[in-house]
Amino acid sequence: MAAPFARIFSKSLRQIPRPWGSCQTGLRSRSTRSLPVVGSDQTSGVVPFPPLQTYSEEESMMKDAVKKYAQERIAPFVSKMDENSAMDEEVIRSLFEQGLMGIEIDPEYGGTGSSFFASILVIEELAKVDPSVAVLCDIQNTLINVLFTNLVPQPKRRNT
Repeated sequence: MAAPFARIFSKSLRQIPRPWGSCQTGLRSRSTRSLPVVGSDQTSGVVPFPPLQTYSEEESMMKDAVKKYAQERIAPFVSKMDENSAMDEEVIRSLFEQGLMGIEIDPEYGGTGSSFFASILVIEELAKVDPSVAVLCDIQNTLINVLFTNLVPQPKRRNT
């Protein structure tokens, strides 16, 4: 009894048009088409789409300044810190002096008042020189500063 029902059911299913079948052929035909090739004489240095990484003026300045700072002030200490397995106090002090340990904190409390994206750019540039310093800066900016802004009452906050 079940066998005739299965045959009838399978015959009726074969007659129903499959919407996904047309999609597959459409995708196949699109993928085989080649895109027009633009010669070097036609481009003349013009990029048809903006780059994925477009920075604001502030972000570009921050990135360049941190890159220079990391090369000049952190790189000389990297081998010594690796040998001692400890962070040099001069590096930590200079991070605070440069304002890199309070990137999103308001300037009235000693921070730079920049965006979260700016802190990511800073951490990225520091990581190119020393990942340990980048982690220290990252934890300070994403954990400690969030605790400061969310848990410390307004009257107790001060610029120290």
